Amino acid sequence: MLNAIYEGDFCGFSYGFRPGRGPHDALDALCTAIETRNVNWIIDADIQNFFGAVSQPWLVRFLEHRIGDKRIIRLIQKWLKAGVFSKTAS
Repeated sequence: MLNAIYEGDFCGFSYGFRPGRGPHDALDALCTAIETRNVNWIIDADIQNFFGAVSQPWLVRFLEHRIGDKRIIRLIQKWLKAGVFSKTAS
């Protein structure tokens, strides 16, 4: 459901966590751009721990502007509170 709401907002060159797109697609697009255009520089950025640092109340308020179903908002809040369990190999 969230994909249906937000997919139209993404730029065509956005590849992260989108259906039908992955890192190999991003690399292919980058190679094509380098071969067909005059490229002077390439910038790579990764926002470390974004979801661990973002204000969750602000995020929920932001989502409420586009998602009218309170059940979905409550489900997202539960996901945010659940955290992540990571099992590391010994």
